Amino acid sequence: MTQGNNIEIKRAACYQCWWQCGVKVHVKDKTDIIKMEGDKDNALGGRGRLCVKNSAAIDFHQSPNRLNYPMKRVGKRGEYKWQRLSWDQALDEIADKLSAIKKAYGPEALAIIGGTQHGVADWASWRFANMFGTPNIFHQGKNCGEAEFLAMCLVYGYTTRSMGGGARAGLTKCIINWGANLAESGHLGFANIIRTKEKGAKLVVIDPRRTKTVEQADIWVQLRPGTDGALALGMMNVIIGEDLYDKDFVNKWCVGFDKLKELAKSWTPQRVAEITRVPAETIIEVARLYTKSKPAHLTWGVATCQLGQGDKGAVKSAVLGKCILRAITGNLAVTGGEPFTDHPYILNWIDNIKWDLLLDHPDRTRDNVSAAEYPVASVKGYRMFREAMAKVYPKGFGAAHYMVFPSSWAMWRAVLEGQPYPLKAICTQGSNTLVNVSDTPKTYKAFKSPNLDLHFAMDLIMQPTASLADYVLPAADWMERPNLRTDWGFSNVYQCTEAAVEPLYERRDDYWMWAQLAKRLGMEQEWPATLEGMFDLLLKGTGLTFAQHLDKNLEAQFSFGSGTTEDRLYERTGFATSSGKVELFPSLLENLGYDPSCDYAEPPRSPDATPELAEEYPLILISGSRVKEFWHSSYRDMEKLRRIYPKPRLEIHPENAQPLGIKDGDPVYIETPEGKIKQWAKVDPGMMRGVVHADGYWWFPEMPATEPCLFGVWESNINSITPGDPATFDYAGDNNFRALLCKVYKAEE
Repeated sequence: MTQGNNIEIKRAACYQCWWQCGVKVHVKDKTDIIKMEGDKDNALGGRGRLCVKNSAAIDFHQSPNRLNYPMKRVGKRGEYKWQRLSWDQALDEIADKLSAIKKAYGPEALAIIGGTQHGVADWASWRFANMFGTPNIFHQGKNCGEAEFLAMCLVYGYTTRSMGGGARAGLTKCIINWGANLAESGHLGFANIIRTKEKGAKLVVIDPRRTKTVEQADIWVQLRPGTDGALALGMMNVIIGEDLYDKDFVNKWCVGFDKLKELAKSWTPQRVAEITRVPAETIIEVARLYTKSKPAHLTWGVATCQLGQGDKGAVKSAVLGKCILRAITGNLAVTGGEPFTDHPYILNWIDNIKWDLLLDHPDRTRDNVSAAEYPVASVKGYRMFREAMAKVYPKGFGAAHYMVFPSSWAMWRAVLEGQPYPLKAICTQGSNTLVNVSDTPKTYKAFKSPNLDLHFAMDLIMQPTASLADYVLPAADWMERPNLRTDWGFSNVYQCTEAAVEPLYERRDDYWMWAQLAKRLGMEQEWPATLEGMFDLLLKGTGLTFAQHLDKNLEAQFSFGSGTTEDRLYERTGFATSSGKVELFPSLLENLGYDPSCDYAEPPRSPDATPELAEEYPLILISGSRVKEFWHSSYRDMEKLRRIYPKPRLEIHPENAQPLGIKDGDPVYIETPEGKIKQWAKVDPGMMRGVVHADGYWWFPEMPATEPCLFGVWESNINSITPGDPATFDYAGDNNFRALLCKVYKAEE
């Protein structure tokens, strides 16, 4: 679209976070981005809404901190000594090392680690991994939603549209926002919730913190962190005990209800109130509201995926409990309730990402490095999911990556100890792993280890993890590449948007990097030469090329496909489980050696589970909740955003702060059994008494890059003091970031 004065308006998708809101980018002389505005015609991407992160997008594109050329380490890891080299030389050397490692140790000796959803960077790396033969693909999605997404597939065979998107204004009668502060982390889902509330829906928010989402609630359920599973069981007790469940649906479509009824009997509201600190009357009120206000929508939330404790623990109880509540109330596969996401068949997603090849790769002889400990997240588990889903979804779950992610601690064990086999090469792609996973000291040891023969990073800026790499490759940002939104395989939605400008300097898109490595490793015929060529392959089933989509739809909404399936699809197909029904005690989980029950157990560290530890560390710690200015560890180098949010905050109730002599804005130490860090106090009467919240993902680009500083990664990074003990990880191997124990005291400036 041309505006005059050599200015073009390019319709792109903002990737300052994963929501990919539609933007109109004003470009002068084809190279200079001068302005951005929301695209009101983009139905999939926000209808013109843009958040504060987008305000820094042009600054980020032009930032002097951006990586612009390939570099090779010439000193020791951590000395920050680099030599510029050509792309060809860098890729030749990396490919030679990968080839030698594969020959000596097998394809499984490579791990690819991604950050939070980065579009093409993710699926291109998974495609490469599946063709190379490694099952060791790790991503921040592991610790974000894996536990609940797997639970959905275990209980009823697929995922529901569950980040607020399932609510329907004028139809949905009740929304339970459980474990997510969507006002900060998911503004589009939150906007939908507010629209639905304005049309009469009641909003229940379950959160120990008074967040911006809580401020919109009709009922605020302020529970003790980590006790979500007990709360779910208390609601079941009321729903089943008062005959409020959907009898027709349960009788026809649920397996294991009598057993669930017996389990729920002992979880009375009074017992649950003692555990959760939620009044029994509130538990009863919410249970009744949820069941009597159909259709009702219960959101997914990252918090319930980060509570830890293995097979019989807090996470498994919480995520299975939420799934069971959706089912027994008859809200599954219902518009305005819990509509299922649609399988990504239009893009032929599973075939194009080569998930079949992962199952039967001729060179792969071993499962991922944590398969023995967490078989539900392994190649073996993925194969069993595929078999269970086959009658409804012959190709299995679209977001298959969630079924194979290894656990972070097991990757470091494989590097440092060679168990269960050696991990010799790692690619970190858009991932600041030192701040994004628990136990930073062990993570650091792995990246520094002489056992690691190769570490190559592709990123937008230099950050602590990339600074320890052997090669650093400059990535193009979202303004410099076209985009095919794929919803990460979760649904059939897709969207085509154009690049605003050509990449600056020697920045390259991530697909190109993987295609070039594939070419050097003998896989060239499987990789179109350009990103647009790969998009054409993905879009083949639509009958239009990527360019034709743009030509046809640049003046329209240019979004396609369906986000959800038809209502009550199960009446035609059954559910995508082994039994064809909702399994309240999932058989697949039991067949993998787990206890399939949603029964509650305390988090690994809590006042009840570890009272002696709680004497020394008396405060309950939750960490890492999202803030709208940043995207996890991203944009700490953006001055515009740092002026708004300059330092990491510890939220603490006044009654806990006052005896410690802590005032608002004071520097404080947060100490756990693993160590201590410094943040700055935000004294907040909205926090639950006895609970503190520490900001996550902090590092300081303004601090020295060299060791021992590493951009200040040890100063305020909460994950440097979160546990790496495998016993604290959940049933799928996810990190335990919440419901921990700590003590807090004043620090020096």
